Amino acid sequence: MTDRRSTAPQRRSQAVRAGVRAIADLGLTTSAVQRVAEDIGVSQTYVFRLFGSKQALMLACLDEMEARMRAAFRDAAEADPDEPLEAMGAGFRSLVADGSLSGFWLQACAAARGDEAVAARCRSFISGVLEEADRGAGSTPEELSSFLGRGALVLQLQALGVDLSGGSGAAVAALRAGRRVS
Repeated sequence: MTDRRSTAPQRRSQAVRAGVRAIADLGLTTSAVQRVAEDIGVSQTYVFRLFGSKQALMLACLDEMEARMRAAFRDAAEADPDEPLEAMGAGFRSLVADGSLSGFWLQACAAARGDEAVAARCRSFISGVLEEADRGAGSTPEELSSFLGRGALVLQLQALGVDLSGGSGAAVAALRAGRRVS
């Protein structure tokens, strides 16, 4: 049996998946790039060769995250055309369940404060996700704003380790009452 080497596009795809998790945990750091290299079995130099910079890795991860989010929204809206926003919300919660996307998104927003290219890509990401939600649900701007706000709340609570098993409403009620929710 011969050992086939992965192509550069295959390695790039593997690196993006690993990059979301590494950046979620470590931020946009050289340590995150090192973890990506270890996770996919290559050198840190090779990861830099694939992307050119840590920023380019972050941008590629944002592209992947948007594609996954849009696909989840599209699939959910098609599966439940009567309640598309509810279905998209469930698809979103499923997509972010492991915590890596929420951590990654918070790191991307933090990086965006000092990096206009990342900020522009984050704005484009939000625009693209809202476009997909609107396409699937035909919602008003107010409905989309509320939908986006609930998603942002889920990401923030998840990143803080709040138990969301009863839904974000139950988590907010528990926090409001001062009860421990993790």
